[in-house]
Amino acid sequence: MKNAKEYTEKVYAGVSGKIIGVFYGRPIEGWPYEKIREKFDMVDHYVNQEVGVPLHVGDDDLAGTFTFLNAAEDFQGNPAQLKSEDFGRTWMDYIIENKTIFWWGGLGRSTEHTAYLRLKSGILAPKSGAIETNGQSVAEQIGAQIFMDAYPMMCPKDPEKARYLVKQCASVSHDGIAVESACLIAAMEAMAFGERDLYKLIDIGTGFSKDTRLLKIVDSVRNETEKTKDFRTVRDWLEENYSYRFFPGNCHVIPNLALILASLILGGDSFREAMRICVSSGWDTDCNGANLGCLNGIRLGIDSMREDFDFRTPVADRFYNISANGGGCVTDAVRETERILKQHDRIYNDTTWQKNPRFSFSMPGSVQGFEWDRNWKQQKNRIRNQNESIPFENGLVIPVNEKEEKAVSTLTMWDIADISGGYQLIGSPILYSTQTVEYVCEALNTSVLVRPYVIFYDYSDQEQIVFGEKRTVKGKKSFFWKIPENSGLMIKRIGITAQAETGIGELVLKSIDWDGAPEKLQISGSLRNYDLGTPNMQIRAFTSSAEQFSFDAKRTFTVSHTEENGLAMIGTEAWKDYSVECTLTPGIHDCCGIIARVRGLRRYYGMVLQNENELHLIMRNGTQEKVLARCAFEYELDKDYRMKLWVKGDVIKGFVDGVEVIHASDQTFKEGGCGFLIDRGTCMADNLVISDLSGERE
Repeated sequence: MKNAKEYTEKVYAGVSGKIIGVFYGRPIEGWPYEKIREKFDMVDHYVNQEVGVPLHVGDDDLAGTFTFLNAAEDFQGNPAQLKSEDFGRTWMDYIIENKTIFWWGGLGRSTEHTAYLRLKSGILAPKSGAIETNGQSVAEQIGAQIFMDAYPMMCPKDPEKARYLVKQCASVSHDGIAVESACLIAAMEAMAFGERDLYKLIDIGTGFSKDTRLLKIVDSVRNETEKTKDFRTVRDWLEENYSYRFFPGNCHVIPNLALILASLILGGDSFREAMRICVSSGWDTDCNGANLGCLNGIRLGIDSMREDFDFRTPVADRFYNISANGGGCVTDAVRETERILKQHDRIYNDTTWQKNPRFSFSMPGSVQGFEWDRNWKQQKNRIRNQNESIPFENGLVIPVNEKEEKAVSTLTMWDIADISGGYQLIGSPILYSTQTVEYVCEALNTSVLVRPYVIFYDYSDQEQIVFGEKRTVKGKKSFFWKIPENSGLMIKRIGITAQAETGIGELVLKSIDWDGAPEKLQISGSLRNYDLGTPNMQIRAFTSSAEQFSFDAKRTFTVSHTEENGLAMIGTEAWKDYSVECTLTPGIHDCCGIIARVRGLRRYYGMVLQNENELHLIMRNGTQEKVLARCAFEYELDKDYRMKLWVKGDVIKGFVDGVEVIHASDQTFKEGGCGFLIDRGTCMADNLVISDLSGERE
């Protein structure tokens, strides 16, 4: 796209609008229209507190959208050539059965659950989601359009390509008008990068479709909204013509498409008015709010989200992307925008994307989850970004004085307080003890005393704070802080304090970044929360597909699974060259061991025990499992073995009890977390140690 800055900001606005729409509508998802009207009249603010739920919760609209973006990232060719079968592979790589992303409502009841079971049984996409496979009712529920917004944002002003990619994505689980509805919205979103007029966008979107049902819905909604601009009158008309009672299933696409179109038209060029109408109308409030928010975000821009009402501050960019890629769970609108930009560049051979620090605050008004830390008593005006007043100067602005210390922080692991509703919170931290963090700050009008800090969960899951050295910042300064070793306890937040040495001024937090694996992360001993009798956050920090993963009476971990490929994983894609080791105790099993450079469920290297007499180095990539090396190794059940898997560059080594016994070379995977693997059985493990190798010679 010719104007890279404009395109980048519109993608960020689209991503932000989607996040906002989810959290605006989520607290009242499933409420009858009458109940919403009785309690709120119009939903003109975030109502989560009145409903008694957290604002930031796990949600399928967000997890599905940004997990299915993995299909483009993992594809070896140009992402424009993706097919539904590729998206189907992404499902199997990143969805943990009965745990992540979807409503797991049962075969023939939940569309996505049904499609997942088809894929698992060997039926490939698009047949996995076809009407001929699952029936029309299952195939035409709403899910096709709620998971697809990332792909049209890769294709600015290119509605044909957007439609193609969205059709491939949606056809894994849906068919019929559900796919056509998703393609309509996709074309409108793609064209919204260059066209603001809503009626023209609708004309462009419908111009690609030959589905008579869809075209009739669009025409009828346009005709009705031309007759009256009264929201209540239109909502009554929708009830009489497109209510759920006319369509099979729990959440059919047709009522919700009609409602989105009506809300867009009635809301006009007001982001707030369209969102108020959409969510106040009921039905699938978070899904509809998300699609509408994404389209209007692209169309109207990021500033529209603070006209008349501040949608942005409560959300603060952040959300949870819950999938088998646990290191991607804690994320934000800036990070996800950068992912989309990178795939856009691959499609069009462009140079829009650039690598930024973990927290770069590079988008207009972005805060990337940072907020005033609740552990400090401090004035809590809206945190603003320097780029709101000075173009191209990015950073969080912290007003400072000499009388009080202020503190801002953001999540690095999911918050226990955000557990709510039907979607589990599963994911791993993005930051660990012994990693080195770089802070870049700038002091304005005065010198500023700063202290970096992290908040971590202790053994009883209570919050504890560790501070770094206090430093004086004059002008612009960068400094490094190595987070102290803390027995492998999980870091919940990272932050910085600021206090003026004299007078008043500002500290601008320009960026925070880190890279690579921890220097030495060690998790050992009992991981039981004795106050509750449940696994503590050291266990819950693992992303597990294994049926049973918990503490053990005698050892640190126990992993059990009745099928193949039960995993328990920790770490992020920033981990590249490192070793992972533990004392492994095999129980009955087909295969058990440790894994490294893991991303999702079927992309990793492994060092595994098999047949009680073999040790293998394996590479798994989707359905392909390749033995890179094997050696004879006699072992016994219920006996301890100190196993270490070493990965650096393309070299892979295996050690047992301190002796190198096997090695191989492979270039498939460059980075990823680590953990445990069990096929049809159980293994226990003690004293897990992850050590960075980036400075070590082979």
